[in-house]
Amino acid sequence: MSTKFVTTSQKQILATAMALTQSPGFMEDARAIAAYQSGFEGNPDYLKAVLVFEAFRPNHSAEFHFGMAFNRPVSLEIIQMGITVAFHPKLFNLDRVITKTPVENVRAICGLLKIGFQIQHRENGALADGGDVIVSSLSRDAVMAQVKRAEPEVVQTE
Repeated sequence: MSTKFVTTSQKQILATAMALTQSPGFMEDARAIAAYQSGFEGNPDYLKAVLVFEAFRPNHSAEFHFGMAFNRPVSLEIIQMGITVAFHPKLFNLDRVITKTPVENVRAICGLLKIGFQIQHRENGALADGGDVIVSSLSRDAVMAQVKRAEPEVVQTE
């Protein structure tokens, strides 16, 4: 099943993101992307996840939030797409993304680490309910270094 990403209806997507992430709200600069099963865009029964970028900073960084639809496991494909959007020069053109993940969400933290995020610190009492989060980040430079390591070596023969 392929995924279709939708950016129309920002208010609706942000409202869905608030429910999925249990966030009390997002900043005014928030931009959201909904991930649906292809062919069912806009149908809430086929929503896979919602990605939100907010708190855009002058140093080309922003916070990255993701919420998987109810009863759906964390999808590395969807998180990686969010990273592609973040770093793409014709989209957000960020140099760094920052996530804040509830400490209880071990599966999401492990997924972020697998993609290349680095844990920065634990932030106590950061959630509306007083819960703690793990703050992690990923830089464009780190992603590019991974890409260079993965490129096959080309040997020229005469």
